Amino acid sequence: MSLPAPYYERDGIVLYCGDCLTLLPELPSRSVDAVVTDPPYGINHQSGHGASWMNTTIAGDSDTSVRDKALDAFETVAAFGTWKTPPISDTRGVLVWDKGPAFGMGDLAFPWKPSWELIYVRGKGWAGARDEGVLRGPVVVSWESRGRVHPHQKPTWIAEHLIFKVIGRHGFILDPFLGSGTTAVACIKTGRKCIGMEISEQYAEIAARRCEEAFDAQGLYRQGTQ
Repeated sequence: MSLPAPYYERDGIVLYCGDCLTLLPELPSRSVDAVVTDPPYGINHQSGHGASWMNTTIAGDSDTSVRDKALDAFETVAAFGTWKTPPISDTRGVLVWDKGPAFGMGDLAFPWKPSWELIYVRGKGWAGARDEGVLRGPVVVSWESRGRVHPHQKPTWIAEHLIFKVIGRHGFILDPFLGSGTTAVACIKTGRKCIGMEISEQYAEIAARRCEEAFDAQGLYRQGTQ
């Protein structure tokens, strides 16, 4: 078996629509510098009151087995996660994404809301300026009516932050759980190549559209600086 035709491809950004557990074994060896991804957390989460995805779940979210099978073959990994399930294997450190005061529902009887998420980091393929382990940036849109396109959509700035810390520059940044395409968009903005895999054609289409919009924005920016 070989990789199928890409769902989307442009200037070093290659997106596949399919199950990453089927696609990953077909990747050429040593083609990936690092994995930056938001995998299923393994908590069978349902979210989005009032959104089109209300009461739906993410594929592979019943436990961490899909996450672990997809990531265990890669040494340099940054993966979002939760304290409710075990971290990825060989975790070297943990970052905390401070999502801001507008986020966090959780147990309403508990006097602290979960307005943060974890990022598990492993491997030695990281370098750069020594920053805080708590990451703060522009607050993300939390409502579908205001532009959110995925129930677990992460902000592009945080993916950019992680990608900037990857040592290698010759291979791809891999996201086997691409979702709405945030990692791919961050790669476009940082000048990196990306391989993205998404099992849902609905979200693969959204990811491809976001990539086109990011390329167009980059082109307009370059024209404006000439």
